[in-house]
Amino acid sequence: MMRITTNSTLYTYQKNLLKNSNQLYSAMNSLTTGRNFDSYSADPAAATRAFQIHSSLNATNAQVSNNKTVYNKFSSAWDMADDMINNLTHDLGETPLLSGLNQPSWSTLNTQGDVILSGAEAMVQSLNAKYDGNYVFNGADTKNPPFAIETEGDNYYLTYRNVRVDDDPDSEYYAQEYKDINGNRLYDKNGNALTNKEALDLFSSGPEHQYVDIGIGFKVDNTGDVVDSTAFDAAISGLDFIGGSGLDADGDPKNIVSIMLRAAEVFKGYDQASAANGEGGSWGAAGNYEDAKRLVEKFTSAQENLSNQHIQLETKAKYLQTNQTQLESTFYSLNTELNSIEKIDDVEAILALVSAQTSYNAAIQVGANIVPQSLMDYLN
Repeated sequence: MMRITTNSTLYTYQKNLLKNSNQLYSAMNSLTTGRNFDSYSADPAAATRAFQIHSSLNATNAQVSNNKTVYNKFSSAWDMADDMINNLTHDLGETPLLSGLNQPSWSTLNTQGDVILSGAEAMVQSLNAKYDGNYVFNGADTKNPPFAIETEGDNYYLTYRNVRVDDDPDSEYYAQEYKDINGNRLYDKNGNALTNKEALDLFSSGPEHQYVDIGIGFKVDNTGDVVDSTAFDAAISGLDFIGGSGLDADGDPKNIVSIMLRAAEVFKGYDQASAANGEGGSWGAAGNYEDAKRLVEKFTSAQENLSNQHIQLETKAKYLQTNQTQLESTFYSLNTELNSIEKIDDVEAILALVSAQTSYNAAIQVGANIVPQSLMDYLN
């Protein structure tokens, strides 16, 4: 027959009481903190998964913020382009240009030239617009205004980053040393200062990049360059947007702003005074009627190019909008999974606390009945 000693009874009771006490504390702590575990050791598997989700949530949150900023930038650029197409190029470009080709209107040709010039200036102001303190149409350089109109005698030149985009390619201007708007030089990989021509070639050789992580698998290659397909390019080249740099086969500018400037020179160079005297008027050194007609045709083509650029902005903005929805959905799913791992179910937690409290009270009551009394208790 097995003999149960007093010490054995006390040990078993204390062990069970401590277990019930720990269960009660754990239930109370869970209900107070709202968490399923307080430390990694409490639930290693759940804690590991929670850490992974926290990391993914932080990355997704940053991607949501990046995507929203870039979307707002492209949306603003689209609005600016929309205003340029529907208002500036039409009211201050197309209308006075077509009017200038109508011979009965030649008596106001100089005025039409002034209107076209003001339209070109308004276009430059729009292209120098900012979003969130950064210039929208200056490629990767968002801190300096991209465009300006430079005057030399009766000629007007559009500049991009302080270099003319459509001067005579054989002029001495392009052989001069390039300096940006702040007076800084540009250097090649050998440390040689670039000329205006070399700087323009650099700006025109291809779009600059301003890669942003928007949740499409951001990666860099072995050389440290971003893999194009894994990031969104947020740079918008104003030079590409308006039609590029240089002159075409006819010696005319390729971009819409410079075309307007050349047309303004032709119109403003017309001798209105002689036309008023019935002498038929005479054209100036800037060009004649045939030149004006050719520029108007090229202006129409440049308008179409600007419309295509406008559509591309809209396409990218819609893509960013769709991606924003996807990122927000991903963030919601991750957050829901994290809550299921870390957060308690209030009903279950209350039931667990009631059960633990009942077990603890029962253990206390059992102890009062089975634990032997001391000598003092017996004497009393």
